[in-house]
Amino acid sequence: FTDAGITGIGESHAPLAPQVSKSVVKHVLAPALIGQDPLAVDVLWERMYSTMRLRGHSTGFMTEAISGIDIALWDIFGKSVGLPIYKLLGGSFRDRIPAYASGVPGATTEEQVAHALQYVDERGFTAVKMSIGRKHLEAEIEDVAALSEALSGKAHLLVDAHGAYDAYTAIQLGRKMEALGVYWLEDPLPPEDHSGYKMLSDALDMAIAAGETECNRYQFRDRLAERAIDIILPDICRAGGISECLKIALLADCYNTPWAAHVSMGSPIHIAAALHLAAATPNFLICECPTYQNPIGNNLLKAPLVCEKGFFKLPEGPGLGIELDREALARVVVEGT
Repeated sequence: FTDAGITGIGESHAPLAPQVSKSVVKHVLAPALIGQDPLAVDVLWERMYSTMRLRGHSTGFMTEAISGIDIALWDIFGKSVGLPIYKLLGGSFRDRIPAYASGVPGATTEEQVAHALQYVDERGFTAVKMSIGRKHLEAEIEDVAALSEALSGKAHLLVDAHGAYDAYTAIQLGRKMEALGVYWLEDPLPPEDHSGYKMLSDALDMAIAAGETECNRYQFRDRLAERAIDIILPDICRAGGISECLKIALLADCYNTPWAAHVSMGSPIHIAAALHLAAATPNFLICECPTYQNPIGNNLLKAPLVCEKGFFKLPEGPGLGIELDREALARVVVEGT
């Protein structure tokens, strides 16, 4: 809230223990912000980040909390001048944002194939992401092969392994996926295994995607310098908000590396912030579009964010370009936490 009567909204991506992010905002960040100029967005970002950097708090809940405030500050900036955020960032490289369908439900392979085809044939997606890492390796390959065959000539197949493998297993898996035409293999290894990612990237021709766990430009700098990731996946509500993710995206551009927006479980605030950055950066590739029924999705907005034929429409209103339905929001707010 500002003394000019403008309110900005943001989101801190904390699907577990969001009370921690709230506490960081209240007890650590708010004292650094109250009374400051809300339009000095970069200055305030550095002020927030510096409050705890010498104490080792430079990722995780700290940057998730900063993300929410930073997005809200950009929303305030846009509303104060009557412009969408992407214009404040320098303009739009694209007015439609390509998206992929994230998540293929189904208890059987046949059910997964049916859902994947529905996303492509009925909703117009040109890329679909499935999850692996919970079955025996051969069973995983059979599932991937079935979806790959069903989508062949229609859409790209992306595969998310959720850090389930070691490098040698991931190389074996990746070679089989290459033969099946999989477009990218996401998070095949635990995020700490930097040398394993380098081994994997060197061994495979297919794209290796990762980065949803990284929380600041310094972590991405190291990944990019190692040439261990082909596509980075910053989460705008975890990796420092619009300000930091803009720096991350442009840093990746220096390495001729594309970025894709990680969204996962988030509200329309999360998606809207990602769309503005996606529009304003030259090396953007594609945005995640969750396919599950989201209790904090478009139902929280007065006008929905639209994803049609595999593309998000870019919000054009001031700031984030979205307006919350306060009554709908009140129904999902947990008080006293």
